[in-house]
Amino acid sequence: MPPLSFETPPETADWNLPITHADYTKLLAGHVPRDMDDKVWIQTEVPEAPSNTVLHIYHGWKAREVLRIEIAAGDANDTEAREWASIVKIWWRKEYKGEEDMTEGEAKMFAVNTCNYVLGCGIERGDGAESEAGEEVDGDEKGED
Repeated sequence: MPPLSFETPPETADWNLPITHADYTKLLAGHVPRDMDDKVWIQTEVPEAPSNTVLHIYHGWKAREVLRIEIAAGDANDTEAREWASIVKIWWRKEYKGEEDMTEGEAKMFAVNTCNYVLGCGIERGDGAESEAGEEVDGDEKGED
């Protein structure tokens, strides 16, 4: 079954989170669920013409889109730069799993954690991504789990 895009119009926010070329390469690889217990599917759209890459994160057995991030790639001749690319925008499903609405900070944290844990990236949290310890970021506090 192909993944399903957002069922309702998603929330959106600009973001300026730098990433390395190594992490960008891992994002491009995406992730296909290995078995029924693996409910995360990550798919990347890389345009042929110079444009931004879009990464889709789907969750569940029906693979419903929960997050989307847009990435502006860096200079292909300077892949050693620490801030090689940048995540420039995020879309997220506000209502997630019947829980309280997902805030911008929680969506950014979810995106960073998913990329780090599922794809093996080393993206540092910043610019609105809350830490797992529940630190206050951009005026939002992480709620109880």
